[in-house]
Amino acid sequence: MQAVEAEQLGFDFINVGEHHFAPNQWNPSSLPLLAYFAAQTSRIRIGTNVLVAPYHNPLRVAEDIATVDLLSNGRLDIVVGGGSIVGEFETFGINPKERWGRMFETLEVVRRSFTEDAFDHVGRYFRFPNIRMTTRPLQQPFPLWVATTGPKMIARVARDGYHLQIPGFGSTSSCWDAYAEALRKSGRDPKRFNFHIMASIVVAERWDDRAAAEMNAGVKAFRRFYEERATVFEGTAHGLDDHPSFQPVAGTPEQVLRHLEPILKNSAVTHLQANLDHRTIDLLVKEVMPTLRKWGRAPAA
Repeated sequence: MQAVEAEQLGFDFINVGEHHFAPNQWNPSSLPLLAYFAAQTSRIRIGTNVLVAPYHNPLRVAEDIATVDLLSNGRLDIVVGGGSIVGEFETFGINPKERWGRMFETLEVVRRSFTEDAFDHVGRYFRFPNIRMTTRPLQQPFPLWVATTGPKMIARVARDGYHLQIPGFGSTSSCWDAYAEALRKSGRDPKRFNFHIMASIVVAERWDDRAAAEMNAGVKAFRRFYEERATVFEGTAHGLDDHPSFQPVAGTPEQVLRHLEPILKNSAVTHLQANLDHRTIDLLVKEVMPTLRKWGRAPAA
């Protein structure tokens, strides 16, 4: 199982995504799967990236998060997002235009469930009277992240006090600067917040035409999933080309590190999630990870 292997190889965390009704059988049920990961591992952190919050009942999410955090002895991270596939929204009966509002309201209910003994919630999308959350996570405060980009959304994430995850390396510095500034304006210390990048890394002993062709074939197959489906990105400034898996950092270990050094060394990045080619994972662990660990910033507790 990948979670066990990741722990044995020395990775710090493993995250799972969420998609529904997909022929490639992407995971549709993150928290039950993470409960299984918790039972099979002892050290590695486990998490979602992303949990599509608009699809879910906030109270159900809060109870499941608390349960998995207890089962994992406090090793759970939750990264939420607004969703991307129009067909999924249609099947769940959710208006895609409501995705961000539903996501932030869900986060509010989850956070209050973990910090307040009793409360009523009356929001735009949900109404819950007499909430008495009897199951609380081990981690206090519980780490909640939002995956997004764009200055308005980043400012909202900072204002509400969530950790930030962005896709790809293209706007690392500018996103952090905007996030840190918004945190300070909200009276928060940026050093207490984590900054997570999701990227794709392909490593090979030799980088030649064959290695490049294999990588491009994998990118093309993955991209087809999105090209065959309507997405919420159509007509916006964020097209498919912005997806980190379509712009992998690739090459020999030396080439990969040379590419990443100006981005990550002495940066504010605390977490790097790499979508990896399983065939070359040993090479990455031995020749890339030791250097990557020296770069960026230590995670906030």
